[in-house]
Amino acid sequence: MHYWYRIPWLVIDGEEIFYDVLNERSIRSGAGVMFVIGFGTMMYTFLTKDFSVLMIVLPLIFGEFVIRVFISPRFAPLACLGDLLVKNQKPDYVWAVQKRFAWGLWLVMASIMMILVFVVGYQWPRLLAICGTCLLFMRLETSVWLCVWCKIYYRLREKNILPDPGYRPVCAWWVCSIKRPVTK
Repeated sequence: MHYWYRIPWLVIDGEEIFYDVLNERSIRSGAGVMFVIGFGTMMYTFLTKDFSVLMIVLPLIFGEFVIRVFISPRFAPLACLGDLLVKNQKPDYVWAVQKRFAWGLWLVMASIMMILVFVVGYQWPRLLAICGTCLLFMRLETSVWLCVWCKIYYRLREKNILPDPGYRPVCAWWVCSIKRPVTK
């Protein structure tokens, strides 16, 4: 059983949407909160060489992605906070599958960080590289509305590595799959 949003009779750009969707505004707001927490943690750890905050924040971020991927973003704390921040805005619904794929890749990166911190030990150059990449991708997603992982998803779909769903899913601001309609 999954807990994605399936909204009966949802129509976007004149087409009825019959697949699971998520509110893109809420997702990006949650990513912004995660960026602020991650950036603050990385800067504190880098400047003080004190890993205590990282050892608290990293499992929380890891848990966030575990909940988003395997249960639902409805139950992930930072996703819920992002939802609260945009609750008075009009929802911008997007296809849930590419977001789940992106969260799965975020989970892989968080897992590598967990192994480096809690199993291997603090290897600062590797931690900085992975953390910096994560923060760059989060910043791109929140400020430029460019989800690098979603782009990778669509490239894999184009190359037939991932299965084609048989329909054109809606992507945020039409950046991935549907061209923005011409308005007069």
